[in-house]
Amino acid sequence: MEPMTLTIIFFLIYVAIVVTIGIISARKETEDGFMIAERKIEGVQVAATMSAGFFDGATLSIYVAFLYLYGFSAIWLFVGIALGFLFVRKYAHKIKQKANELKVYTMPEYFFKILGKKNGLMFSFFLVLQFFLLLIVNLVISGKVLSAIFPIPYFVAVIIGGVVVLTYLLLAGFKAVVRTDFFQMIIMFVMSLSVGIFLFGKTNIPVSEFNLGTMGLGNIIGFLVLAGFGIMVAPDLWQRIFATKDERNLKRGLSYSAVILLVLGIVISVVGLATKQLFPNIVPEDALVTGFSHLLPFGLKEFGMVLLYAVALSSSDTVTFVVSSIFTRDLKNYSKKYSEESMKKLTRFFMVFFITIAVIIGIFYQNILALGFSLASLNLALFPIVFGSLYWKLKEKAVFWSLILGFISIAVLFVANQLNPQNAVISLPVVLFSLLIFQKLFKKSPLQA
Repeated sequence: MEPMTLTIIFFLIYVAIVVTIGIISARKETEDGFMIAERKIEGVQVAATMSAGFFDGATLSIYVAFLYLYGFSAIWLFVGIALGFLFVRKYAHKIKQKANELKVYTMPEYFFKILGKKNGLMFSFFLVLQFFLLLIVNLVISGKVLSAIFPIPYFVAVIIGGVVVLTYLLLAGFKAVVRTDFFQMIIMFVMSLSVGIFLFGKTNIPVSEFNLGTMGLGNIIGFLVLAGFGIMVAPDLWQRIFATKDERNLKRGLSYSAVILLVLGIVISVVGLATKQLFPNIVPEDALVTGFSHLLPFGLKEFGMVLLYAVALSSSDTVTFVVSSIFTRDLKNYSKKYSEESMKKLTRFFMVFFITIAVIIGIFYQNILALGFSLASLNLALFPIVFGSLYWKLKEKAVFWSLILGFISIAVLFVANQLNPQNAVISLPVVLFSLLIFQKLFKKSPLQA
């Protein structure tokens, strides 16, 4: 069988499966089912949907690029992610209990109810911008993978990725996200293990590449902070917490996700280390695609590339849905004009809108590292607010102005092209210290417990 024929077969099977999942999920669909999977996610689906959101094209590409630059020391990214899940586990039940009480669907809506309208809008701004950047990164990666699989122009490949995601999202919304995540978790394990085992047996990787300190203390701390604290303020994870059935399923899902992602990170490390040995002069951002497209034999290469494509798109559906649902809930909360509009109708409109804009930008801008650290820094800026709200009564003005300063610090670094693991964490201390200062300025007495 010709390689191209085999690849087409694998690709069509993947598309058929995700579209079928969307069709099945759309049966007897309700507003709550479309928006939050009726808050009934349980069992292995909890770990599957949580894991899939953090093992996507953006994470893999940035991780493999740093593996290419620094060797196995880059594993600190996945160590941070695992620690982040365990950290969230401690507070997840409290978050879900409050969300059920407030009957909220999105993270910004949660903080709108707690911290007021102005801060709800600030959360929406930060999270929509962050996740929109993430959507662009994932579409760029999926476009590069698909154009490496088939002899098609990159821009066509990006468009195809957007269409695939929209097809099943428009059918069943968040319920489709959760169910495709289970399928994509299986893909993650099959892809990582099969490719990792093959390359480990075929490539002579020097012992020096396994030095855990190669990145330097600054980058290591940066990765641990960006990943660990970033998990706590990931809006897609919050939405999954809202959608989980009960505390027992929630705690198990978070614990299993920590283990799953750390194991997958270790296994996929072989791809980056092998690519570095055999292709020492490529651009680090291209290491992921180069490793899969040039190091695997017939059969495994075609299979692996399609699986890589699926993983590259794995969180694009979640990202699109989260951004769109934030807009939907904001319109219903802040505008009487849309208060009676169908949530499904509004969310579908925004999904088409955001995918279209992201595809256009992804065609012309492909610096995934700059985009990746920008979204991580935006994410981290929210941590002091989110964590502080679990213990103290925060002043609305203090929260608002600390987030303004946090955004300015990120914008300055982005414009100066200075975003990296060390500098991207600057938004956290900026927001933290300004929050403490403004809390004192806007309130004469100490924080209330």
